Amino acid sequence: MVLQTKSTVIFLLICCIVTISCNNSKKNMPLVAVDAKTIPMVHTENVSTLISDSGIVRYGLDAKIWDIYSNTGDSYWYFPKGIHVERYDSLFHVEGSIVADTAYFFEKKELWRAVGNVVVKNTEGTTFETSELFWNQKATPNDGNAFYTFQVVKITNPDGNFMYGRNGFRANQALKPIFLFSGKGELNVNESSDSIQQNTMVRPDSIHHP
Repeated sequence: MVLQTKSTVIFLLICCIVTISCNNSKKNMPLVAVDAKTIPMVHTENVSTLISDSGIVRYGLDAKIWDIYSNTGDSYWYFPKGIHVERYDSLFHVEGSIVADTAYFFEKKELWRAVGNVVVKNTEGTTFETSELFWNQKATPNDGNAFYTFQVVKITNPDGNFMYGRNGFRANQALKPIFLFSGKGELNVNESSDSIQQNTMVRPDSIHHP
């Protein structure tokens, strides 16, 4: 019985010493101020998901990292390691796709901003390549400013012909018709340059850079 009592006392003394030591360590730890705006509310990795609009699945999204920032006035999604988005029609057919190195989605504006090696395809197989692209997701089907950029864009048709917009382009949700901003094109010899001129116009004042 005596041995048990001594063991108990020694154990309690060790616990007190450890507790005091931990408390002292905590007091000596420096306090670091953290801005809540720089910390995502949600962090997800290796994402593959479907997104619905008005109860109908309209988009498929794949990304290595998906961060959601909700601590600012305009909450937004951030995809720092690239993104692949597909848009579907009511029959779940792919209407178009977007691939980019980095992307942002501003929830209130329903506006996408894709940056770095942006590649977009529409239903006809036309490919758009640029360094930055904006997509107004809430634009009506006939709104000619649904997709736009002010950066150089290369547009390649399914037959291999391609053209350039030195100052970008704009288009509706179906990415047609296409209006180039100061267009310059390169076509095969059997193509007429008229096909470029019909799609060329000056940069419109109706589009404002966010």
